[in-house]
Amino acid sequence: MSKRAQILEAGIRLFVERGLQGTSMSLLAKEANVATGSVYNYFESKEQLINEIFLYVKQKEADFLLENHKPDSSYEEAIKALLRAGIRFMLDNCLYFRFSHLYGFSSAIEDQTREKLHIVFEPFIKLYQDAKAAGVLKNIRIPDVNIQIYGGFSYFIHWQFVNHNTVDEQLIEEMIEFAWDAIKSPTNTL
Repeated sequence: MSKRAQILEAGIRLFVERGLQGTSMSLLAKEANVATGSVYNYFESKEQLINEIFLYVKQKEADFLLENHKPDSSYEEAIKALLRAGIRFMLDNCLYFRFSHLYGFSSAIEDQTREKLHIVFEPFIKLYQDAKAAGVLKNIRIPDVNIQIYGGFSYFIHWQFVNHNTVDEQLIEEMIEFAWDAIKSPTNTL
């Protein structure tokens, strides 16, 4: 793992466990097993670091979603596969999920950083747009619909973690069907 990746991964752990204010750059360097100067070689400030971590985590999520993307399937199957992969990413990458949950809407994340997410998630936004244009989805705003679904999944999974509940495959499929029923066009018979 590169030094930069070590710093990013250590930052994720510390920001989740100790918060933004409780994480100093020197503690981060110690956790990443690098010199404090190395942290500053990659990141000018804690603010830049947390924004880079946010993009790093979201890129990891997008890469995972792309691995499970089924563009040659029907819109319904492609969207359900995307939803399933999103849930699986949250469950299998607890620290990344917790970081996103804690900092996704934090004022520490700059607008320019958020704008970069449109590029990262473009294939999935396009899937929703194409499905909407084909009449498969309700007349809903894209990408707002994905944020609404993701937010619901995120909150629900966080609640499951906090209460030490198991999220099994049946529950995952119920969540996907619930989301699909909420967005599909009432005239969709595909």
